[in-house]
Amino acid sequence: MVAYSRILVVLIYLVFTIFISYLVNKKTSNRGDFSTGGKQFGWLTVGVSILATYISAMTFVGMPGWVYSDGMQAIAIHLNYPIVIFFSVVFFIPIFYKLGLTSIYEYLEHRFGVITRTINSLVFIVVQCITSGIILYAVSLILVRILPISVEEAIIYISLFTALYTYAGGISTVIWTDVMQSGFLLAGCVAIFVTLVMSLPDLGALPELSSAVAAKLSMANLSTSFGDDTTLMAGLIAVSFLHLSVYGSNQLIIQRTLATRSVETAQKSMLVCGYGAFFVYLFFSLMGVLLFVFYQGQPFENSNDVILDFVFNHTHPLIVGLIMAALSAAAMSTLDSSYNSMATVATFDIYKRFIKPDKDNIHYEKVARRLSLSCAMLVVIPAMLAISNESVLKSIASLTSIFVGIRLGSFLLGIFSRSSNEAGIIAASIASILAILLCQSAGVAWPWYAPAGTVVFIATGLIVSRLIGQTTASQLAFFEQQKSLYHAPTTSQYMLLVFAAFTVLTCFFLPSLLAKVLF
Repeated sequence: MVAYSRILVVLIYLVFTIFISYLVNKKTSNRGDFSTGGKQFGWLTVGVSILATYISAMTFVGMPGWVYSDGMQAIAIHLNYPIVIFFSVVFFIPIFYKLGLTSIYEYLEHRFGVITRTINSLVFIVVQCITSGIILYAVSLILVRILPISVEEAIIYISLFTALYTYAGGISTVIWTDVMQSGFLLAGCVAIFVTLVMSLPDLGALPELSSAVAAKLSMANLSTSFGDDTTLMAGLIAVSFLHLSVYGSNQLIIQRTLATRSVETAQKSMLVCGYGAFFVYLFFSLMGVLLFVFYQGQPFENSNDVILDFVFNHTHPLIVGLIMAALSAAAMSTLDSSYNSMATVATFDIYKRFIKPDKDNIHYEKVARRLSLSCAMLVVIPAMLAISNESVLKSIASLTSIFVGIRLGSFLLGIFSRSSNEAGIIAASIASILAILLCQSAGVAWPWYAPAGTVVFIATGLIVSRLIGQTTASQLAFFEQQKSLYHAPTTSQYMLLVFAAFTVLTCFFLPSLLAKVLF
């Protein structure tokens, strides 16, 4: 009976997903398109979809586990969202939206040339394939705990299920199912949080544990060490580069904003993440502290197992099913987005540009739908490789970080440097990869890979562009034209910077408030 109740909740989630996919596909089949959904969406719908996409199953499992082992200083990595979103909505979103782009890498061809566009398109596909493979593998490990299937079978079934509803409705289905999936995730989080609070021991009777919990509550790490990945310096400076590459120059995220009704709506949708991400990660961090209290500091061989151990061994069977549905929802909200964005880039940056450039929009939409299925099959490869070699997960993380400088630096030079040319971009791409490999070998903490790669990319691009290559008259005209595409920030956008200051101050006064509540 216990096993059946868990499976029942997961099945209900799957039925809801299929039902919403059917309704969206029926409603939008005559007015939308695979990549931008007919530009029909409002800011809140797209904003929730963006937030749900980036908060994957890895966050659900990983953030509480990270805090369990290292304390709430880990939240420093997520303090930069308001700053990053500010720059994204002011400089990136208006250009991409007003140019009427489907793939943001088309911008790079207008600004530099086809080689730059192709380099960034291929980098996006490779990185997204690998990171999606990690998420697919992670959720498969969870699903096999309640379903009588192997990890290999789980990987195939999840990828196939997600690919089918993505194929059916394109970005419209992706966005609406993301909203539904965020509801399951919220319900799962609330269920586990309430159960956890009701199960906590009395800290007043455990003085040794109290001091350990107080240490876990510390949020402000003022160290200036480049080998520490949870410092305020790393969070506010280093990881800002990484997150700007995600929210400013990543098709996965930007494609949603291109499906909104206007550029103002697109900018507003990003504010949901700018203001909401901090509270989401704060919630998961607090859950990590509460788990530390519940287990009284018991060591775990793998900290990622902490929250799963609690779910399977200390909650009601129905809650287990709800959590499994929530984790599946979190993973699928990232996977469906990946399949759609990878197919869009492959269609418009590769197929349309090099194979069949003169077909109509209906043809390209059919190709994009079919390629979404191919992308789902492609993502299975890194997921399967992770099964046989646990160290592959670390290798994957290192591999994807290599390309951050290229992804962000290309757009920064395109927007802000008049003299940069394609020769500079090519040389900068090579130099950026070498710089990050050097950081890895020198033992520099991973948050600093992004700024190192980006700074080296920009410096090399500027220098080489002055020595060789040239910028054509049409590229110079395009550079001047793009200046008219963005305007002064609004009050709500400037308030992001105020909110960023508030979140930093929170790191200094919140621990004492939490201590009063717990003790």
